[in-house]
Amino acid sequence: MNTPAIIAALGLLSAVLTTLAYVRYRQRESSSLLRNVELARGLRELADGDPVRLASVDEFEVGLYQRLFYLSSVGPRARSAAWALIAALLAATAALLFDSLDGAAADVFWIVSLILTFCFGIAVIVYTALALYAAATTPRVSFDDSYDTEEDEADAF
Repeated sequence: MNTPAIIAALGLLSAVLTTLAYVRYRQRESSSLLRNVELARGLRELADGDPVRLASVDEFEVGLYQRLFYLSSVGPRARSAAWALIAALLAATAALLFDSLDGAAADVFWIVSLILTFCFGIAVIVYTALALYAAATTPRVSFDDSYDTEEDEADAF
């Protein structure tokens, strides 16, 4: 029994399961936010001109759209980095498996596996950098200025 191989296989399996869970969580979060958009539209219709209800719907929409804006700019890049990481790990595993085999076909598959590992490794770096850049440079949407009343504007003069 080869203990390091078993540990490596369990690590690979856990990485795959973790990535699948992360991507599924992000998809569920996106669909939940889209359902909340529909809810906000329905609540706006039910408010029927009542200023207090409209204010609470506005507050709900502000938080919702801030999250949607952030999710739409950072989320796809982070999911792409996760998928590229899994592909790189699987290609590296294939390269290790084909390395121990003899024959022309095994050598060809080994070379292809190394090329795929390199390409997906570069993709992981690129998508991670893009996700970090988007997270760092995405403007934090704030609607605080739109809540200023006319009294605040009169005080400014």
